Amino acid sequence: MAGKDNKQKTYLFLLKSFQNSLIVFLKETGLHGLKFVGDATLSIWERSFFLIAFVVAFVLTFQLISNIYAKWNSTPVIIGISPHATSILRVPFPAITICNMNQAQRSKVFQYRDGSQESDLLKVLCSDEMEDTEETTDAEKLTFYASLANNTLKISEFVTNHSQTCEQMLRYCRFSAIEYKCLELFRPIVTDEGLCCVFNFLPPERLYKRQGRNLSSRLGNESVPWDPEIGYPKDLPNRYYPRPAVGSGITMGFSVVLDAQLNEYFCSSTNGPGFKLLFHNPITTPDMKDEGLVVGIGYEMNFRLEVSRSEAMPSIRSIAINSRQCIFMDERKLLYHNHYSRRNCENECYAKFLYEACACIPHKYPHIYRNASVCTVGDTICIRRAMRLENAAQAAKCRKQCLPGCFDLSYLADALYFPLAKRDFRIANSLVASMNKSYLLDNIAVVNLYYRESAYYGSMKNVYIGLTEFLSNIGGVMGLFMGFSVISLAEMFYFLILKPISEFIAWKRGKLVETKENTFDVNAVQELTKQNQNIWHTRELYPKGFMSKAIDVSGQSTKDVFKPRKPKLHRAFY
Repeated sequence: MAGKDNKQKTYLFLLKSFQNSLIVFLKETGLHGLKFVGDATLSIWERSFFLIAFVVAFVLTFQLISNIYAKWNSTPVIIGISPHATSILRVPFPAITICNMNQAQRSKVFQYRDGSQESDLLKVLCSDEMEDTEETTDAEKLTFYASLANNTLKISEFVTNHSQTCEQMLRYCRFSAIEYKCLELFRPIVTDEGLCCVFNFLPPERLYKRQGRNLSSRLGNESVPWDPEIGYPKDLPNRYYPRPAVGSGITMGFSVVLDAQLNEYFCSSTNGPGFKLLFHNPITTPDMKDEGLVVGIGYEMNFRLEVSRSEAMPSIRSIAINSRQCIFMDERKLLYHNHYSRRNCENECYAKFLYEACACIPHKYPHIYRNASVCTVGDTICIRRAMRLENAAQAAKCRKQCLPGCFDLSYLADALYFPLAKRDFRIANSLVASMNKSYLLDNIAVVNLYYRESAYYGSMKNVYIGLTEFLSNIGGVMGLFMGFSVISLAEMFYFLILKPISEFIAWKRGKLVETKENTFDVNAVQELTKQNQNIWHTRELYPKGFMSKAIDVSGQSTKDVFKPRKPKLHRAFY
């Protein structure tokens, strides 16, 4: 019974202490309307009115804060225009990849007889419309597919040895108003369009963790590390690449004369002769089949370039990757590439998918596994079956993780073209002028790439609503509707939590006494009693007497009536 009584006393003490603190809090707080709720001099309906007003203000505040949070959570990043112009001298001129649509030179493949492995490879190379072995009933096609299964030739090695070389295709090169030997600028590269030539592209040792791709890096210039996030290093050699342009306009741009050698055409990757051209940043592997631009024979093509660069503020690193929808270079490591980009990531996803499906990796995809073999002609049917829409959907799970880079560099262009000269009159390029007109119109194409402007404005990703703005918005709403501030939190913590707890602890230690109306500090009462000997006594200050309530240490209240007496002054100090 004693324990139960103690618990009940404790509960009643805490309840009473909390009620007293709440009354004081309502009277002293700066929150709008609450002081009127706690004002006992007002009528009940007046206090109810202010209570309802406070509740309505609280509900509106909660709704507005929910809207602010939803906006902050759903739109963490805003993309704007960079406030400062950037010179084209600070970014590399685009890497340029050029491919002849001819997949193999006639003079190099004419000796292969029908039924040989080389002949079967050419049929695969020159046709994209192979049927699935499970769907065809043609006996001749089934025999052909059966012969393919035992074909061990590799397409990358075949096109390297049988396609048009860069020396044959590139007849004239000029960059930044200086004429070069084309082989000093270009090097061969095997792509999904066959053997191509690339300019201003980083060498394999800087692009890949293992040099499994067929690239030659002997250019005579020193390569320097570059990526869209870090840019060029501070110390640069005299001759380096990837090179920036030295100015804008066609004179300071890049010009090349291409020779298709139409008499050497065996089969085209499209429906006619010509070239495919792609300009891209120096660390991205070109995807010529899907992204290459067609350059017609007998025409001069002018591409006016514009830089499209995206950047990001460091502050968005604190936002989750899936929310900001971009990846910094150091946040995602690829298996084969040294630099992260969306294209490189997707290519590795395809390579992983095809390796799992066919136990090999096609030559146009990165060799992500050290011991993986390059697909041969015999693996063509498996690869094309795996790349069908219903099967390729399995690779989509991996590709969903390939978000764009927070820093990226790409190029946009306007294309202008006009036919080459058909009649004999003077023209600007002496090499083109010296060619036979019939050969010129049937084999030659001229390409010019140059910047439209000498500076550009990139896009900048930044935090849409930062923590400071978020707190400011919330504080503004709460201050407007409720008069809430940080000090209000301190008041609530003190009056509703800290003060009742401290009184409870003091009561447990016997330092507080409780009456029906209030709680008093024992030490304070004793100290006041001692000090009464050193002050003017009440009876002496008020000789006519008055009613007062005295509290003794035991907590019992007594009423003493002091009788009137004649005024009499006494000193309290003797």
